[in-house]
Amino acid sequence: MDVKITIKTSQILEAGDIQTIESFYNGKKTLKSTGIFLAFEENGNMKKYHRVIKIGDKEVAIINSGDSSSKMKFVENESHNSIYRTPYGSFDMSIYTYKIKKKILENEVKLNLDYKIEIKGLMKANNRIEIKAIAEE
Repeated sequence: MDVKITIKTSQILEAGDIQTIESFYNGKKTLKSTGIFLAFEENGNMKKYHRVIKIGDKEVAIINSGDSSSKMKFVENESHNSIYRTPYGSFDMSIYTYKIKKKILENEVKLNLDYKIEIKGLMKANNRIEIKAIAEE
């Protein structure tokens, strides 16, 4: 199913500064036995990045591929480690999920993720991602 995807990310940095970014995409929603998949392309700096958001019963995964790649796994009250790969090197990444809130309807998906992220040597922050996917008419 073709969907319009809105992703709003708010980040509270260690110094207390808040940064918010809202982005809009055209993508696909697919229902599989393991969950709902939202897939879309993101264009940046004349390069394409492929993004997949997998929404399962108790966990969410965000998989990014392209010049930079990562797999972010979210399970409430759990910490998960992975690698954030960039053209400039690889960095250890840790995510602790505070809360997952989701609303799944036939023509609409809403997902909120509240979590703490640390990319060793680069940054620490508390984040909220609000994802909304609505079926195209």
